[in-house]
Amino acid sequence: MGKPTNPLNATLNVYEFPLMMQTITATQEIYRTCIVAVGLFLNCVVILVVTSSQQLRYPRHIFWAAISLFECLFLVQCALELAVIVNQDRLACPVFVLMCSADYSLLLLCLLLAAFDRYLSIVRYEWYKKNVTVRNVIILISITSALTLVIVTIPFWTGYLSIYTYTLNLTHLHCVLAWDLFLGTVCVVLHFKIFVETKTVIRQYLPCYRHTPITVRFVTSPVRPSIASSGPRREASGERVLFTFPDMPSSVDGNASHLHSADAQLGLSIDGHGCFPWMHSGSKVSRLEVQAALNMSVNVLPFWLCTFPVSCYAIGLYWCIRLEGDCSIILRSWPYMWEFFLLHSIYNPVMYMLSSSEFQRAILHIIRKLINKCQLQAPGN
Repeated sequence: MGKPTNPLNATLNVYEFPLMMQTITATQEIYRTCIVAVGLFLNCVVILVVTSSQQLRYPRHIFWAAISLFECLFLVQCALELAVIVNQDRLACPVFVLMCSADYSLLLLCLLLAAFDRYLSIVRYEWYKKNVTVRNVIILISITSALTLVIVTIPFWTGYLSIYTYTLNLTHLHCVLAWDLFLGTVCVVLHFKIFVETKTVIRQYLPCYRHTPITVRFVTSPVRPSIASSGPRREASGERVLFTFPDMPSSVDGNASHLHSADAQLGLSIDGHGCFPWMHSGSKVSRLEVQAALNMSVNVLPFWLCTFPVSCYAIGLYWCIRLEGDCSIILRSWPYMWEFFLLHSIYNPVMYMLSSSEFQRAILHIIRKLINKCQLQAPGN
């Protein structure tokens, strides 16, 4: 790109980061290639399992599939960056310039929507159960993603910026990353509130498990007919339910109190409110929703903690250039920060696979179906 003759253009050119002039080592190239390959494989597995399993057709799993989809988009952008830097690919560079400002914002927005979904499933469970469906979740993700894509790329389709300059505009990236930093802050607050709400719900369940244990036995025994009944007397088999309570002191008062407490406990247990607290009429939260919310907070929170340094680095670089400071420290440490940040594309799907028992059952079911299908086709061959 030729040197501008206009002083104003020369001032604006300071905020253009040339992509073709970047260099990376062979170790960095191998590392990024491995991250892209492994990340694409894991996220594609999540997408395929969620979309093909009937037992995962719930909003919480649809959000994870959407997160994996945007992770794949982010990894494609990383692959394009490698092509631009290593091969000096001028066809991939305009696509990378356009995607670089949008894909990360789409991923953060989807993570924010997923966190808000988990929060609603705890604090407004009855409303959530009636209104939040898979179809509504897909529509919401589609609309918000389209709006985000249009807004973030406004400078390109209005003509203010061009994708054919092979540069990244730091002013545009500063605005986008400031928005991403805001999204990250809101999501951290939501996850903190999820922790608090799930802790409150779990505390409500704990006293229900502190009752004195009861042993229930089903015994098959003959049932004698009543004397007043007419007709031939035949013994019929039936089942009796025996409840065994722990031994209590043998005093008269103790026996009375024991019987009273046993009857009360028996009524409580048979009613289902003591043994199964989530079935109580006063409880409005599903156990699976609580578990999914807590798992998402544990899985996604480290990702948000990695988001802040990356956004702060890019914003700091912009202000360092604008204030004409020494930016050498930021430029030297930026590659290491970016290499560490790339790990989130592997961390997210791995933690989802490990923490979701429903996903594990679904993938085992698919593997068994594939094995059975291969075994049936083998004799025919």
